[in-house]
Amino acid sequence: MFASNIFGSEDELFAFLSDVEALLRRGQPDVAAGILESQLGDLADEGNELAKLCIKVPVSAVRIVGWEQLSSKLEKLDRPNRPITAVSIDISAPFEMPQLEEKHGNFYEPDIDTVYYTDSLYKFTASDRDTMLEAYNQQGAPWHGHFENVDSTIGVRGLGGIYGEVLLAQKACRADDHEDAMEQDAAAIASAFIAVRVHQAIKATAEGRGMPRPMTLLVGNNESFPFYDAPVVTRLEYEDMLDAEGEEDDCGNYDAMFAPLQLAPIPDDYDPFASVPGEEQLSGASLRKRLREAEPEQEAANDHAPGGFGGLLNKLLKRSA
Repeated sequence: MFASNIFGSEDELFAFLSDVEALLRRGQPDVAAGILESQLGDLADEGNELAKLCIKVPVSAVRIVGWEQLSSKLEKLDRPNRPITAVSIDISAPFEMPQLEEKHGNFYEPDIDTVYYTDSLYKFTASDRDTMLEAYNQQGAPWHGHFENVDSTIGVRGLGGIYGEVLLAQKACRADDHEDAMEQDAAAIASAFIAVRVHQAIKATAEGRGMPRPMTLLVGNNESFPFYDAPVVTRLEYEDMLDAEGEEDDCGNYDAMFAPLQLAPIPDDYDPFASVPGEEQLSGASLRKRLREAEPEQEAANDHAPGGFGGLLNKLLKRSA
């Protein structure tokens, strides 16, 4: 059942979420974040607890882990005349709603898939942002589902305090009899907020620490509402950034700002397997990795949304079908 204090119809809500995604695709994640923060601020002023939690999480609180492993991972996946030319870092929906211990509240860091592509189906190497944007359609993009490999190399820390609450809000709004307009507004906007925060954090990391080599970098949502997918930086944009930041030497290396990632310091508290502080728990990402190793053909494409839910989010989930 649709209910909202902000949007006059489901179409208006869809249009709003699409506008936010369009800003990401045009390379304006900070503008997208500002729009969402404004909406969340209004909801927080009206007393919504989820909105209050979200506006307390600046992008500076979000940390990307595993970045220093990308270089060696690419080397292992490269094939003769078929190197990895694009990486997508995707928020992946949990296999099931997490059951968390009471002492941790609803703390749950997003499950992240690191997805690797080559130019075999889509020519990332030669595509600028406009070309990539033209390739998107209502079903997604031509490269969706045609990856070379997927693993859990990259992780996100700093969103656990709100992401679990967002998942629970989504679950509540799937009920056909859910009529709380403020809660439905908060669930939809907070879900978009999570996607934009991850996009912002990945962009800041790529620009601040560099990438192993010029390539296309994307951030998306794999079976995870609101199903965003957008380039963070194209290969051509990254090459321009390298040219602007420093000169290339005779060995093809740039200045220290873009030194090889294996030289980047690892945070003192880096733990790629942590999902809940102080607990030894198998994360959804680790579980998916094991299942993929056993049955890689079962991996779902990014452009398929889960079904079987009712209420507002069910209709939202079906928008890309």
